[in-house]
Amino acid sequence: MNFKQMIADNKFSLVVSLPSNNLDLAKAALEGGAQAVKVHCNVWHRASGHTFGTYQENKPFLKELISLCGDVPVGLVPGAEEAFITVEDRLELESMGLGFFSSYIHHLPCHMMESEKLVKMAAIDYTYNQNTLDAVKNSAIDVLECSVQPGENYGTPLNYADILRYSDIAGKSGKNCLIPTQRNIKPQEVKHLADAGCKAVMIGAIVMGKEPDAEQVKSVTAAFRNAIDAI
Repeated sequence: MNFKQMIADNKFSLVVSLPSNNLDLAKAALEGGAQAVKVHCNVWHRASGHTFGTYQENKPFLKELISLCGDVPVGLVPGAEEAFITVEDRLELESMGLGFFSSYIHHLPCHMMESEKLVKMAAIDYTYNQNTLDAVKNSAIDVLECSVQPGENYGTPLNYADILRYSDIAGKSGKNCLIPTQRNIKPQEVKHLADAGCKAVMIGAIVMGKEPDAEQVKSVTAAFRNAIDAI
């Protein structure tokens, strides 16, 4: 299924960001009801504390993951400030069947926005302002990842000021907005994200743990999926 279309068509969707590039965890996420799976390369991940290897190192894993997931879209964070995939790597990923990419806008090479096959999920951080949202509204971004919590807020409880902030971004950006679990969002709180006009939550290490086993990933994913299905 096309990731952009899924996010647009569903009332609310569940994306799982794996804390490590592990096929057993991916299988557990699918069994728990993940509607898309996201992984990383070329990056140090703040929430999990993990360093993910290069694209070349992760290529065999990515091929197996895309095969495992079938019709479930697979996304990739293809790098960060220190390193990013090349144009040639991007074309290879397109041929491989990758569904979407995810990147902070200030890390995102312009060539990634030239892709005619990958759904473009771009993230804003806490430094965004109204001008950013105006520009995003008129951009080719398909899904806006609202990674707007500063580092000191990671793992802390969601509050209603967050909901209002997400609502403001969703309304002013004009994009389908996805909320990552930078805050320690609880399954029963996803209805507030949906009421705010957001279209998806992406769960990761903050709610699953930095070193979860497959059963933990499946259990947490299922709890969020059940809460989403009840909206």
